[in-house]
Amino acid sequence: MKTVIIFAFALAISATGVQAGWNVADACAAGLSGDSKLIYDKVKPKIVIGDRSGNEVRIRSTVKEMVSNGEVDFFGVQGNAKQAVACLKKVGS
Repeated sequence: MKTVIIFAFALAISATGVQAGWNVADACAAGLSGDSKLIYDKVKPKIVIGDRSGNEVRIRSTVKEMVSNGEVDFFGVQGNAKQAVACLKKVGS
């Protein structure tokens, strides 16, 4: 029983830390403009905490899809994506 309580407490602390990370990331994203903000908003729901390589694939495919659909401009997309990712990285810090 004590193990379950300790595990639940650790899980609650972990979830609180992740939420705080998202708050920092969202505050960062509030300062983004144009396509950087669009990329952040589109990618954010696809991020899985702790899955770095999977997140890189999801980010890349999402940005490619956004360019193909005309949601963001091809010219400058790399810089805009880097700005969005810089904010997303704050979740894990």
